[in-house]
Amino acid sequence: MSELGVLQRKMPLMLAKLIIFAYEKGYEVTLGEGYDDDGIGHMKGSVHYIKLGQDLNLFKDGNYLAAGIETEKGHNLLHDEWDRLGGAERIAKDLNHYSLEWQGRR
Repeated sequence: MSELGVLQRKMPLMLAKLIIFAYEKGYEVTLGEGYDDDGIGHMKGSVHYIKLGQDLNLFKDGNYLAAGIETEKGHNLLHDEWDRLGGAERIAKDLNHYSLEWQGRR
């Protein structure tokens, strides 16, 4: 069993826990970009190409939080929980990105 395979199977369970946490805190989410197999949608070496990255779009009271303080607040709250679950460190310029680290990439 490869280490990458173990992480790929761990990722969905962690995401499920994070999504439940988001709803418990009054947010809703939709899945943004997850697995990307075309090699052009993300930066070179992105963990999206190896099934270890997922973008989440946040909603509050039915409204999409595109930008601003509420979006940042919500994603920082979710990232605090993602940290607790063992996820990769947040990327300040890409707060809707949740991932597991692989070979120094997150």
